[in-house]
Amino acid sequence: MTAPAYLSRQGEFHPDPSLLVVPPEDRERFQRLAGRPLDLSLTPEDRTTAFRQVRAYMAGLVSRPGPGVLGALAREHGDEATVDELAAIGHLMLLAGHETTANMLSLGTLALLRHPGQMRVLRERPDRVDAAVEVLLRWLTVVNAASPRVTTEPVELAGRRLPAGELVLVSLSAANRDPAYVRDPGDLDLTRGEAGHLAFGHGVHHCLGAPLARAELRIALPALLRRFPRLRFADSTAGVRLRPGGLVHGVTALPMAW
Repeated sequence: MTAPAYLSRQGEFHPDPSLLVVPPEDRERFQRLAGRPLDLSLTPEDRTTAFRQVRAYMAGLVSRPGPGVLGALAREHGDEATVDELAAIGHLMLLAGHETTANMLSLGTLALLRHPGQMRVLRERPDRVDAAVEVLLRWLTVVNAASPRVTTEPVELAGRRLPAGELVLVSLSAANRDPAYVRDPGDLDLTRGEAGHLAFGHGVHHCLGAPLARAELRIALPALLRRFPRLRFADSTAGVRLRPGGLVHGVTALPMAW
């Protein structure tokens, strides 16, 4: 049977409020608000306002500890951390612990649907899922830029001299598609199993959630292909709507059939 489907009920990826135990009556408003700080189509003032609203809501959850993760942190570590610090942990969980992986799963599915030969590789060779995940992480790079940095001393980079105090923004997408680093960087080839990409940053700034993200992808992608062996676009790729602008790449809708 063919039936249109979406990767979430509303056809959009939303932050999961259950882990934080957002009350049911607040969830629609919370989900709508939580994505606004990442929306680059908004003015900086609107994004800042949304950021403060999300943080204030998190502080409210901390102040009224429930059964979720924030409630547990408040009860067990409330004498060690301030309300603001616990609210910041909740906000980080929301952005780094859900938003990135959810969009990686949606875009990974989109990439496989557009490259059926590679989807077949992953379906027929589940033992190669670890290597396939690394390729997809590099190829997609859902977080396209690292946090802004400031040079602490003069440095020369690619023939250009940067003085101390210079603001630097590193493009992770460009680094992961650098032909000097990887051969044919635009080709999606799940069999080459490359590693050493910058999708999670590097060094002291390497993402703390990388092991969890990898585990989620290694579990979810093969499970999706097993559950829906006839997975395909519901109509055509014209139905795929990408986010118009955001700190995390993603889709707003991915209609499928199976």
